[in-house]
Amino acid sequence: MMQAASTVGGEPQRTDEAPLLVLRHVTRRFGGVTALNDISFEVRSGELLGVIGPNGAGKSTLLSLISGAQRVSEGEILFAGQRLDRLPAHAIARLGIGRAHQIPRPFGRMTVLQNVLIPVHARKNEAPGRRSLSDDAEEILRLCGLLDRKDRQAGSLTLLDLKRLELARALALKPRLLLLDEVAAGLVGQEIEEITRLIASIHARGVTILLVEHVQAVVRSLARRVIVLDWGRKIAEGTPDEIARHPEVIAVYLGSEQGEQPSTPAAIHQAVDEQAATGAEVNASTSSRHSLPSARAMSTAAVRPSPPPLLDVQNLSVDYGKLRALRSLDFSVGEGEIVAVVGANGAGKTTLTQAISGLVPVSEGRVLFAGREITRVPAHQRARLGIALCHEGRRLFREQTVRENLELGAAYATRGATTTFAQRLERVYDLFPVLRERASSQAGRLSGGQQQMVAIGRALMAEPRLLLLDELSLGLAPAVVDQLFAALPRILAWGISVVLIEQHIQRSLAVADRVYVLERGRVVFCGTPDQVRAHPALQQAYLGVAAAPATPADSPAVSEQEQHPVSGT
Repeated sequence: MMQAASTVGGEPQRTDEAPLLVLRHVTRRFGGVTALNDISFEVRSGELLGVIGPNGAGKSTLLSLISGAQRVSEGEILFAGQRLDRLPAHAIARLGIGRAHQIPRPFGRMTVLQNVLIPVHARKNEAPGRRSLSDDAEEILRLCGLLDRKDRQAGSLTLLDLKRLELARALALKPRLLLLDEVAAGLVGQEIEEITRLIASIHARGVTILLVEHVQAVVRSLARRVIVLDWGRKIAEGTPDEIARHPEVIAVYLGSEQGEQPSTPAAIHQAVDEQAATGAEVNASTSSRHSLPSARAMSTAAVRPSPPPLLDVQNLSVDYGKLRALRSLDFSVGEGEIVAVVGANGAGKTTLTQAISGLVPVSEGRVLFAGREITRVPAHQRARLGIALCHEGRRLFREQTVRENLELGAAYATRGATTTFAQRLERVYDLFPVLRERASSQAGRLSGGQQQMVAIGRALMAEPRLLLLDELSLGLAPAVVDQLFAALPRILAWGISVVLIEQHIQRSLAVADRVYVLERGRVVFCGTPDQVRAHPALQQAYLGVAAAPATPADSPAVSEQEQHPVSGT
């Protein structure tokens, strides 16, 4: 049995044996996008190495390259001295590399035992032994805590047991290296503790583990060494404590005040007031339709807006099969507000926007818009009522022209729209002049920033009352991000409230009137940007370790919405 990696003085203890896994200058490109850029690191036999990073950092791509699901563009990957990057996935699995995926997909109508027998049989065909297939499978199920449920259909299992089964199927190949891709996703509380104990038990048996995980408590509990990826680059390496306090890591997750000077809420509202006063581009009925509270008023107001909010989400829960993505969540947006939603990968931010827009069904709770309950109203009718969603990833019709994509947005114009198609089109072109220049170009031929402008413009063509922006800046250069954020004051001036999902935390805090911090599907804090900056919930949600809390004088109280204590598990 291999010895698990130990530490001396906080650093992984090195052995004399050669590393089990070696990556040398590994790069992976998808067309013009570099998902991983010049990645090099080693994993020693018996080690448990954590890999973390924000959304789009390249973590899952890394596991796909190691397992053979994708091919390396440049560089090489070696396992036990043998090159992997030219081998097919099945050959890599037979060499001793197993992978457990974030979303378990067992054979639902087969029993738990049968699901594990399949990979056991594949391995036994390669190396037959005296033990029966069932003996091997049952030993694995015993380790994973599923032996008493071996005869149940896999489709009837709870989410925690599905995660256990996913690990069992990976272990059935007797891997020397186990790749774990966010296996704690969707679990809460005691469930996270149980899956953490199971991973620790597997590691104690000598299995080397490469752990990709967004639940920082799991990484801190298990890993002695952590690598941090951002934009496909390795930016840091060290112990969990070192990583949690590393300035560049904190900047990646939480943003940095240095070098980022987006508009403040006061500046945004000033721009709104100036534009409304001149009437340069604002239809009179549109500009008078909503009142725009000042930043000062918002800083002293209760967390829930008054008068009644434009959007009111009450006790909302959303499930994906057995995975509960949102849990008893309360959320609101007032007229003329920018409300930011922040949280680590898997916190439920995108699910929230999809539940508001009607793209995913609500399991519990209510959604009210402009005083009307829309919980069961289909998505296309919500669009007609005035809710527009700008998706993460843009989702344009790539073969259609810019103009045609914008016209499709106009097809869902809000009932009672106060502007004509021509007026709305002119407004979008004036907001993003490059779209006028590229109006006849195919959307798929535009740069990423220009495509994001088309996506926003398409949403605005419906003249919505509420605009949901999911990852506004994802994958874009800073100069382009500046352009997009500069458009927000003008969008507000048109009487449109905004929900902003954004990976650049400091940008979000700089433009928002209120901020919700999500962690594993729950609201763990809600307040003004200054309150959120002063509260340890923000760093806890992203890095699994709380910053020193501000003094009471620096941290004003928030409303009763701060119900959920921040937990490290």
